[in-house]
Amino acid sequence: MIVFHIKEIRIKKNLSQKQLAEMSGISKSYLSELESNLKCPTILVLCKIADALKVKVEDLYTYKK
Repeated sequence: MIVFHIKEIRIKKNLSQKQLAEMSGISKSYLSELESNLKCPTILVLCKIADALKVKVEDLYTYKK
């Protein structure tokens, strides 16, 4: 399973889960599950999150702290 780094990028950009969920058009609970690697997002969801975070989709799984 690919580990996504949504949470790390979100925190670095000073966004709450609620803010990012609203910006991405997904629910806060679904975002929480994604950040905990409990769910595997679709490409469409990854694109929405990447757009909201203003990063490339590949940055969501290659992020370096």
